[in-house]
Amino acid sequence: MFRMTTRSGLIAALVISLTAPIASIAMVQNRSISGGGRLQQESQLARGAARAPIVGDTGFRRESYAPTDLTGERRTRGNAIAGKLSEHSLTQGWLSRTHPIPSSLTTQSLGTGGGDILEVEPNDPVAQLVSLPVNVFGQLSFDGDIDFFAFPAFAGQPVTIEAFAARLSGSVLIPDIALFDENGNLLAEDVGDDVSDPLIRYTSPRDQVLIAGIVDLFDEGGSKFNYILNVVRGVDVDEIESNDTAPQVLSALPATVFGAINVKPDIDSYAFNGTAGQTLIVDVDAEALGSKLDSRISLKDSATGTELFFNDQYDGDDSRLNITLPFTGQYVVTIGSFEQTTRGFYRLNLSLVPGDGAPVVTGVTKVSKKFLGVTGTGFTARSTVEVNGIQRPTSMTDANTLNARIKIKSGDVVTVSNLPEDRRSNPVVFQ
Repeated sequence: MFRMTTRSGLIAALVISLTAPIASIAMVQNRSISGGGRLQQESQLARGAARAPIVGDTGFRRESYAPTDLTGERRTRGNAIAGKLSEHSLTQGWLSRTHPIPSSLTTQSLGTGGGDILEVEPNDPVAQLVSLPVNVFGQLSFDGDIDFFAFPAFAGQPVTIEAFAARLSGSVLIPDIALFDENGNLLAEDVGDDVSDPLIRYTSPRDQVLIAGIVDLFDEGGSKFNYILNVVRGVDVDEIESNDTAPQVLSALPATVFGAINVKPDIDSYAFNGTAGQTLIVDVDAEALGSKLDSRISLKDSATGTELFFNDQYDGDDSRLNITLPFTGQYVVTIGSFEQTTRGFYRLNLSLVPGDGAPVVTGVTKVSKKFLGVTGTGFTARSTVEVNGIQRPTSMTDANTLNARIKIKSGDVVTVSNLPEDRRSNPVVFQ
């Protein structure tokens, strides 16, 4: 699954990974991926934490607080925090407690986003590799357990690392989170308490690999020390209504929009500018944070209204997609409720990463009444043709040609996805 390199080659590995995508760690979970009914079963791993354990709606905002009627066990641990925090500082906290210095021997593909994944041991001191945006569902399962996660960061782009523990039903973890550079130098640290969770915001001065770590403040662990670690790129933006017909303009990506589908027919729209060849990653956190929203997202051409791709389910009921942008200009992403049956809050992360390593579609032809021919580059033996977001039975004629069984009509949108990580090509509208 991973390519190995020396520590001195970390940044080189970051660059190489753009042209040679590798399998996502998200493949450890069983997930339903639909763009109109497709179901893909993948290898399974028992989840160490409940999928939507947020207490009420307190998981929505960053730095939000849990109810004060805490469980007795968490309250007992919380009462000891005041004395512990009096001894705690950036130099007297993580480092003074003789925690190991993390390292990362490789990095991961940028082009799909990690979505909702499980912590995979061992991840101490060599970090588990993740692709942003990501929610890591994990557990500090024994005393002294520490979890590290490595990811690529870009110069000038803000990164937010947020732990969920006080907001998790049944968790007694008091999280201490820290951020390191690829050499193990401590860059930032924050500590939670009995009713609030820690948060780190950091803007990297250069392209580099960063490593996030999480440990219990008292170095304890066990079956009740569950957490979600959310790591995303970009600034936070609040939804501004009305944005159903006239989209809310996002000045720059990456960004995380905090919004809500307040009525079941509601649709929220967001416009942004992109460059041809970039890969757009759109990721929804709703069900994962306790929302009742069953989301549906779509990407549209702002000028024509053509739907270039959509997704209903990817991470449970939460939506996610990646796609290579076909032109330079304005696009619109919409989010709503699947079949307009649910409502609730959401976090919508949009980011642009280099498109290197994605398949490229250069031509689409109708081979026969029931077959479609797709030409391009970057295809693999597991490339799959999608028409209007639905995967079709696909065979490979040669390295640059795919055949798909489908009756296609004018206006249908064709993309190619390279499994197993679902790295997606540019969309082509069939004429």
